[in-house]
Amino acid sequence: MAFRPANPISPEETMPLHGTCDNRRQQFLVSIVLTLLFLLAPLFLLPVACTRIPPVAPPPLSAGATPATDFNQLFTRYGNGWTGGDGTLSIGLPDGRTLWLFGDTFLGYVRPDGSRPLDSPLIRNCLVVQDGERLVTRHEGTTRDPRAFLVPEDPETWYWPGDGTVWENQVWVFFHRFHQVTPGMWGWAWDGTVMAVLQLPDLSLDRVIPVAHDHGVAYGAALNEGDAWVYIFGTEQRGAVKHLHVARAPRGGLEGSWHYWTGHHWSDNSGASRSILAGVSSQFGVVGLEQGFGLVTMDERQPFSDRVVVYLAETPTGPWQGPVDIYRAPEANSAVAAYNPFVHPQFSRHGNGHLISYNINHVHDPDTLYDDAALYRPRFIRVDLDRLAVRPAGQER
Repeated sequence: MAFRPANPISPEETMPLHGTCDNRRQQFLVSIVLTLLFLLAPLFLLPVACTRIPPVAPPPLSAGATPATDFNQLFTRYGNGWTGGDGTLSIGLPDGRTLWLFGDTFLGYVRPDGSRPLDSPLIRNCLVVQDGERLVTRHEGTTRDPRAFLVPEDPETWYWPGDGTVWENQVWVFFHRFHQVTPGMWGWAWDGTVMAVLQLPDLSLDRVIPVAHDHGVAYGAALNEGDAWVYIFGTEQRGAVKHLHVARAPRGGLEGSWHYWTGHHWSDNSGASRSILAGVSSQFGVVGLEQGFGLVTMDERQPFSDRVVVYLAETPTGPWQGPVDIYRAPEANSAVAAYNPFVHPQFSRHGNGHLISYNINHVHDPDTLYDDAALYRPRFIRVDLDRLAVRPAGQER
């Protein structure tokens, strides 16, 4: 399938910093497959014992979601920077720009017919800075030999990004670290989380701060900011199911002490945290609504779900009610997975609803990502989550 470039990019719109790396094609394929295995691994595991998940019901009436053509065109990139990736988280910056966070990312160029060369560079993570319709890719290394924006000290590990926030003149971004523990595609494991602190306005890396992870919860999958607190959502893997946890820290105090939700009250003890919802994605979005809060995720109660759904609650700690269907990803089928939606509130428009992204990837054959670059680009939709929050109870599950 051929595609027409929506936004030609000039050479200066990619900003490598320093360093070198080996971009052999085999590493590209392994990296892509590892990414998808991380995101979909729970779907292949045995059912978890003692975990009760509500049955999947038929979808309700359409939520009125529509493709966001402007953003789908904006991220149809053909060269000189980001040309495909997943993660697709974003942080609105004080000067009106948006910082996009991507995991495994293709660089290089895409041919007019939509294919990419077999030697296209692929890095573990990158930043993309949006200023109007201009996108600038940020990574380490050089254009010829790029490296990820954030690279662990241990060369056997890598980072994939989580959510982030802005406080005064700094951006705080969560990154989750992974490493290979045994040979083979399934031999990797999450082994920790850090926060990268970036200085504004140039987004230079200031420092990297470890995050406590002694109880198996990967915090930083999503954030929600209140007037006094930042709510930090994380996931705990139990067999085939990801469970939602939440902590909080004072605004501007992510480096200090956190409080953890026990199911009844806040505690200073991270080991007292308890799951508040089962069946969420590895990444998801939590957004404040006119009435309460919405949590947007894939419906992970069934394998390879094509359903983007929202849970609703009066407070960030729940109880979370739902899910309510938002959208069925038309790209998803037995060979292509849709995963990890995220809400981008800085682009929400009164009357036009909330901007939501989700990622797609081929499940079995990473070679197809070279044949068709569109298979590894995010998709964007708009939906009025506030309208869903007041939907009659009979249309919720």
